Amino acid sequence: MIDAFFSQIAFSEVLLAFFIVYIASSAQSLFGMGWGMIAAPFLALLDPYLIPSTIVFLGFFAALFPSIRYFKDIQWKIFRPSISGRIFGSILAGWIAAYIVASGKIEIIIGLVLLVSILVSAVTVKRISQNSRNHFFAGTASGILGTIVGVGGAPMGIIYQNENPSIVRANNNLFFTIGSLVSFIILISVGVIKEYHIIYGFLMLPPLFFASYTSKFLLAYTSKILKPYILSICSISSLLLVMRGLDLI
Repeated sequence: MIDAFFSQIAFSEVLLAFFIVYIASSAQSLFGMGWGMIAAPFLALLDPYLIPSTIVFLGFFAALFPSIRYFKDIQWKIFRPSISGRIFGSILAGWIAAYIVASGKIEIIIGLVLLVSILVSAVTVKRISQNSRNHFFAGTASGILGTIVGVGGAPMGIIYQNENPSIVRANNNLFFTIGSLVSFIILISVGVIKEYHIIYGFLMLPPLFFASYTSKFLLAYTSKILKPYILSICSISSLLLVMRGLDLI
């Protein structure tokens, strides 16, 4: 099984995937989001079969270590309704994910979902009230998107857009740790996750763990100026996904 897996992928693809995973995991550690928005489109360009299963599998580990590091900063009052919504949304999305993967249109769908997510993320909104209702709705939207295409960060980015970065890092990383685990279980139950996704995921763990460790040294250099660059790069990759899904490239 392992030999058959390695016969399907080139060494250059593995190195490129390592780099993508390192960058996406670093963003997740530093900002409390960014794993799916960065990893999903670029890994999908390498192999669309990785979406959403491998993204969800790795998303658990990308958020796990930062969630432990920033655990003391979690605001439980708003975390509880968020994670309740995430679980609810993931359950709703399970069978939809199975249908989308079987349709063979995953590249077009993830590209369009990402473009909308990026557009929404780029818009600066007034401070959203941090109440249980809003966090439940944001969590539900995240659960649906995160389970279907592996990208559930945009709703949480919107609701936390003007909040303290330390709270965002703490709440979102624990949110995505638990949320990814729930989505993973649901994707298994509907038959979306295969052995290939798990093996590929384990192969990508070294750069992911390395990013989780090194990100703490980059914390002092993070700046809002990075956001436009990240969104621009992800926009390009999303457009390429849509074009490839339409057989234009």
